[in-house]
Amino acid sequence: MIIRKIEPQGYCNGVIRALNIVNEAIENKSIKKPIYLLGQIIHNKHVVDEFIKRGVIVIDDKSKSRLELLDEIDNGTVIFSAHGVSPKVYEKAKEKKLNIIDATCGNVLVIHNKIKSFLKEGYDIIYIGTKNHPEVEGVLGINNKINFISSLDEINDLNIKNNKIYCTNQTTLSKFDCFEICNKLKEKFENIIIDDTICNATTIRQEAIKNQPKADLCIVVGDLKSSNTKKLFNISKEIAKINTILCEDLNHLDKNILKDIKTINITSGASTPSYIVDEIINYLNKID
Repeated sequence: MIIRKIEPQGYCNGVIRALNIVNEAIENKSIKKPIYLLGQIIHNKHVVDEFIKRGVIVIDDKSKSRLELLDEIDNGTVIFSAHGVSPKVYEKAKEKKLNIIDATCGNVLVIHNKIKSFLKEGYDIIYIGTKNHPEVEGVLGINNKINFISSLDEINDLNIKNNKIYCTNQTTLSKFDCFEICNKLKEKFENIIIDDTICNATTIRQEAIKNQPKADLCIVVGDLKSSNTKKLFNISKEIAKINTILCEDLNHLDKNILKDIKTINITSGASTPSYIVDEIINYLNKID
């Protein structure tokens, strides 16, 4: 069996920073305890479970917003995840006199600041993202006048009369999907300013998986909640046209699908620990 590791892999810089922040908080005896994570620090169950073992309390419920989840924290330290939070979450945490540690990815903070700046200058904002994603929740919480779309079809529903329009997007979208949406927006709004804010780490991985060599199977390793992981899966399957599976770890790998497979490409999302990919590769190398 031929196994090709499609690079780059491992954590992106934003994930590394977020994990370092949590580790430092755990080890710092002067930090107020208990330590709470408001939502998953990154979208990877293995990583989050390790922090729970070390005493961190994770407050996460997909049916509740970050603002609502704060109701469950009354003391100690709250860490905001790499996905970012809205200004209202910040304000509420301060009102509750919680010790706040912000692990928001730098790329996400740039988007927040740009949107605030363009709003002050009188622009209408269009934001492209994935419904119910925490990064999207944080951005939409900046101002209730932000126009949110997640697909080409929703462009037709936009009714903006302002000639000043600024468009930006979630950092982990598919660059190929985003390109199509932005082109259609340009057709509808002549003076629109398009700001492609898909992060560099996401873009490089997507290009690599788009241009991967032909294989019998591509395995995309990552958490099922991870947006950038799911985008890699879609690009491999729909653009590269390769038989592709998405798998969290070795335990979730469907061994039956490996029958008669001769060549495998393997990649991973930006929040997937390297050891999980290595475990899968080691297993594959032992198959005759």
